Amino acid sequence: MSGNNSAHSLSNGLSRRSLLKLAGAGALAIPALAACSGSGGGAGGGFAAVDIKVPEKYRKRSQKVVLWSSWNGKPGNLLNNLINKFNDSQNDIYAQAQFQGNYFDATSKVTAALRAKSVPDIMAFGQTAWQIFFLNETLEDLDSYADDAFKSSFYPNLFNAGVIKNKLYWVSFARSTPIMYYNKNLFAKAGLPDRGPKTWTELREWGPALVNQKAAGKPVKATELSGGDSWEFEASVWQFGGRISNGLDVTVNKDGAVECADWMRKLIFEDKMAILARDYGTNFNNGLVGTYMNSTGALSGTYEAAKFDVGVSPLPTQVTHGVPTGGGGLSIFKGIPKERKEAAWEVIKFLSSPESAATWSLGTGYLPVVKEAVNRSEYKTALAKDPNRGVAIAQLAQAGKLDEVDAYVQNASPIIYAGLQKIYGDNQPAQRVLDSVAEQLKAGEEKIKSKYDKLVGDEG
Repeated sequence: MSGNNSAHSLSNGLSRRSLLKLAGAGALAIPALAACSGSGGGAGGGFAAVDIKVPEKYRKRSQKVVLWSSWNGKPGNLLNNLINKFNDSQNDIYAQAQFQGNYFDATSKVTAALRAKSVPDIMAFGQTAWQIFFLNETLEDLDSYADDAFKSSFYPNLFNAGVIKNKLYWVSFARSTPIMYYNKNLFAKAGLPDRGPKTWTELREWGPALVNQKAAGKPVKATELSGGDSWEFEASVWQFGGRISNGLDVTVNKDGAVECADWMRKLIFEDKMAILARDYGTNFNNGLVGTYMNSTGALSGTYEAAKFDVGVSPLPTQVTHGVPTGGGGLSIFKGIPKERKEAAWEVIKFLSSPESAATWSLGTGYLPVVKEAVNRSEYKTALAKDPNRGVAIAQLAQAGKLDEVDAYVQNASPIIYAGLQKIYGDNQPAQRVLDSVAEQLKAGEEKIKSKYDKLVGDEG
């Protein structure tokens, strides 16, 4: 989100990184939902509505829709404004967005709500959460609601992130990709081109020119790496020709993944050109590193925090491109009555219109998930004023879903970044550490394999 410096800001400054630290400590463990699976049957009707206070002017409306989200502050206000526009656009449905805390709190609350059989009509799930609920068969198949015009209106690489076996379960809304940020002022002083590095090898070649510079009397590094999230690492692994997994086949300790981790380790400890960041983004904003990868959603916050001209480029390649998508989307629960599902879908359709998508993207920094949004006059004006906004959109042609293990195995990301801290922080051999990471991921994979095989199968 805009206004925050970390890649996946949620609310009140809580980022995906701080959330994942909770997960690594065991605080994010999501209780099994087997008791809830299929509650209410395919036709719905088993789940009651959550509490909602309806303003007097809307009390005669036949349907009420509640959307639970983890957006407050500026994004929360913007979401409320969009919901208010929906309420004023028709006379049958009253919708209300209810803030439920960060993704960790919201996930815990919706788990409890499912067990109590009293749930919101729409849930805003993060990309690494909704698949867990899908495996427990609590999410509605939305394919019959979404006509061809709706499906084709989205950028395919964003829309398809919510599709399993040609069925839609999660509608992209607040979506992002990582991009490369660079310090234009520092690059100019170092005699470098006004662009980000095209490859990781090029960044290493530029390293000496950058490390010869100083900021606030301190030596500069070429880049900083995150030891508190797996998102940027997964992107780099793809760039080196590896994967975290192929389907549920764990490959984080093979080929390009090991090469990537070891290349970055050498960049830190042998080349002395990179650092492992304790507070990811702070060094960049203070002018102490020349580049780093972060979410497109961090652009506005970086503008506010940086003390220099900020440049944005596509992610570097090495063997190939690597751009995993991130962010949040909207799901409907299987167990609610049919009329509530239909009303909830009307809200999702409204939020997925070009006007809503443009408003949300320009106001938050998330990607415009609907293609036509960028053709609106306000978006064209914003792109002309700030071309940096268009970099992540252009990257979508190379973007893809998270690797299956990262998406479906609970606490996969904390397991991966705990390994990265050993490699990037303690200079431990990449192969040995990633072998241990792979064993932990395989243990998590075994817990979900039967459900995955049943519901996903060869989709991955």
